[in-house]
Amino acid sequence: MRELLQLFPELHTWIQTFDLEQTRKLRQSFERIPFQEWRALKVLSQTAFKKQSLSIKRWTPPACFMLRDRQTQSTLWQQAESRGVQHLRQGKVAALTVAGGSGTRLGFPGPKGLVPITPLKRKTLFQVFAEKLRAIERLHGVRMHWFIMTSADTHEATYEAFQTNHWYDAKYVHLFRQGVLPAFTMEGICLLTNEPSVNYCPDGHGGVFKALASTGCLNKMLAYGIETLSYFQVDNPLVCIGDCNFLGLHLNRMSDFSTKVVAKTNADEKVGVFVDKGDALQLMEYSEIPEHLSVKKTEDGQLYFKLGNTAMHLIQRSFLEAMAKEKLPIHITHKSMQYWHPLLQSHCTASCQKLEYFIFDALPFAKNPLLFEIDRKEEFSPVKNAQGQDSLDTCMRDQISRWHRWFVNCGLNVDLGDKEINSTYRLEISPLFADDYISFKKMWHALVIKPSCFESLYLE
Repeated sequence: MRELLQLFPELHTWIQTFDLEQTRKLRQSFERIPFQEWRALKVLSQTAFKKQSLSIKRWTPPACFMLRDRQTQSTLWQQAESRGVQHLRQGKVAALTVAGGSGTRLGFPGPKGLVPITPLKRKTLFQVFAEKLRAIERLHGVRMHWFIMTSADTHEATYEAFQTNHWYDAKYVHLFRQGVLPAFTMEGICLLTNEPSVNYCPDGHGGVFKALASTGCLNKMLAYGIETLSYFQVDNPLVCIGDCNFLGLHLNRMSDFSTKVVAKTNADEKVGVFVDKGDALQLMEYSEIPEHLSVKKTEDGQLYFKLGNTAMHLIQRSFLEAMAKEKLPIHITHKSMQYWHPLLQSHCTASCQKLEYFIFDALPFAKNPLLFEIDRKEEFSPVKNAQGQDSLDTCMRDQISRWHRWFVNCGLNVDLGDKEINSTYRLEISPLFADDYISFKKMWHALVIKPSCFESLYLE
């Protein structure tokens, strides 16, 4: 305890009021992290405001499989799809969802995965993903394992929801907790709770590597014969989990780590962008890329660095195993947090430093990383905010627009009357009916009795 008091002298006054049991609890909470790591974290928190110099002379836009190439490279894509289908049907693919976040920013008192997200049935994000997996089972005759990374804040509620609702076969659902890192004030003082203990927070999506190893999930994957993980974050209901084109290209490239990308809408869009640094592919967070590069444009007016991250990846199990032994850098994000102030003896809320690992810091370690462009309107509408861009309203609108577009592409005149596609217009198609336009067209033409009214239409 003496060493910790030397590291955090602010605790002296508070600890003097403790009894032996309280002192023991605080010491145990600190011991979750080795002391040498505490020293490094303290230094990191105190130097967070220092700008790092970036060597950007060799940065160029990376190579990418583009949407426009599908017509001119049809043979390549057909071969890729065939291999992807085979790999999937052999049971070598599993889903991996990171779901450690809560719905607080959305005004929802629980895990984000339990936020109601569909227009008519108000299905949760988890239910939507479960239906996508069940649709894959119907199409390919294979039941995929589903690994879901939770946090201390979301684990119990997520477990209870799956037990209660039976969205997916419980034998194939594997929940595991991510690790934690301490949070600090802006001055580099460790945050505490009034228990007393260290105020730990989830360690970010990059914590998935060590969490999979420490919880035994990597061993399960090996035992099940799983070779490839379809990774996605819990906030995007448009994700295509069983994309055989993407899977086949990933396998043919012998890639460790592949990513779906979208063209950024503008320089201010809050998504990371991929850059080729000459010796490695790297993703730069929107908050870390220099402004003059984020706004740089090509001669035809396009953003120079335009390939935005969707957080949809294909990752080989062998690479997950290797990365579980590597030490990723820690990033600091600023977040308004509540914590216990030992001197004031009360709770305070202020902007604090939250420490996180980022999964894309594994990219420089990956062999043959591949980027694959997708149609944003079909596959990408994350829910991150209560209002404005990437909100519940925009996600609801994007889902309805997608389904409406499928009808129109089938030659149907879907009359909206005086309504626009927004939160007041209702339409819903379950992934169990179709989860892409090609499947929808087939299913729609197979319907003997077709509905004539599309307002409040639900298809399953």
